[in-house]
Amino acid sequence: MKSSTTDMDSPNAGAGQGSDTADGAPTRRIQRQIDRGFVRLYFARPLEHDFHDYLRHSSRLSRASLIFLSLIGVFSCALIDVPWLGLPYELVGVTRFIQFSVMIPMTLVCLYLCLRRPTSTVMELGMALLFVVISASFLGLRVVYARAGFELPLELIGVAAVAMLCLSRIRFWLQLALLAFVMTKVFMVEAWFVPIDGAYDIYTTALLVVVAVIAGYSSEYTIRATWLNASLLRYTSRLDRLTGLLNRHALETALSHAHDYARREHKSYAVAMIDIDAFGAYNNYYGHQHGDVALQQVADALANHARRPLDFCGRYGGEEFLLLWMDCGCEQARTLAESVREVVEHAQIPHAHSPAAEWVTVSVGLCHVDAEFAEAPTDAVLREADRMLYEAKANGRNQVGYTRFTDDALPV
Repeated sequence: MKSSTTDMDSPNAGAGQGSDTADGAPTRRIQRQIDRGFVRLYFARPLEHDFHDYLRHSSRLSRASLIFLSLIGVFSCALIDVPWLGLPYELVGVTRFIQFSVMIPMTLVCLYLCLRRPTSTVMELGMALLFVVISASFLGLRVVYARAGFELPLELIGVAAVAMLCLSRIRFWLQLALLAFVMTKVFMVEAWFVPIDGAYDIYTTALLVVVAVIAGYSSEYTIRATWLNASLLRYTSRLDRLTGLLNRHALETALSHAHDYARREHKSYAVAMIDIDAFGAYNNYYGHQHGDVALQQVADALANHARRPLDFCGRYGGEEFLLLWMDCGCEQARTLAESVREVVEHAQIPHAHSPAAEWVTVSVGLCHVDAEFAEAPTDAVLREADRMLYEAKANGRNQVGYTRFTDDALPV
């Protein structure tokens, strides 16, 4: 269909939403995950990836606390092990060597990573190595002490396990594998290298490990549940529940940000108002359930036309949608608007009572704003796009009405 033409292009809050809606709205994915549950501490693939990102970015304080606890523990032991704990003087040398050449350096490495690369996978590796190094150091000291007749409490490894599973924010199943490895080494060392009877120490350490496992599982389960519900709330506050596109409130915010960005960076942009032709007749004939399905299909098609970071698409109300393309030339905008119209028509959603075609179609009102008019208020731009939409409908529907914003369109 030909376009009817009259002489007259904040960064997007819904950036990337096109990829979300292509395989279903994020709200539907999150709700399905909540309904299925996650007792195995694993989400479906897209959500699991997002959760890992969240866990890495939200764990800095928790990991910093664990690192500082490790430093305080090592330094306090160096101060009190002789006067308060009765450590024999002949064991002080080997104790200080392990404390200051092994435990402290590893803790400082983790502190450096926490300050400089807190969200990297290297940080996770550092936290895992910290637990292994401190546990191995305790075991080494226990062997040396036992042969000299002095017993180091094995429960310190259990305390380290509790601290790791509660504060390291490493995924639970990785922590569990790490803990199993360390405890296997503990039992081997106790059986082969510690001459004193440590049955009581092993029993109490095992109890601490069980507490650590339960606490670690409960902690991650709670974090996952909180993240799912917070994500669902964040999406539902911004997205239309039926279509997964930006809702009216989020659209107004995104328009305001886009207008500020275009004005600040002196960029052109284009706004398209899209309306499904004769949608009232469609609902009356096919029923509202089929109408909801048709809305979702149209929304998915529109979302695929807003894939650039500063572009966005939303449901303006009822069967009406809005698209914005940032930094877009006038001819490019017209091509995109025609593509929107064509992709809906080519979806071939049957519409027996449409005056425009035998399929569901849309009419598009397009207003292109050149960079020199980027200061123009969004209300005036939307009014021009809406005027073009009504012109397209008046000229037979299933077509694009196009205008280029000029001084004549500015409000008096």
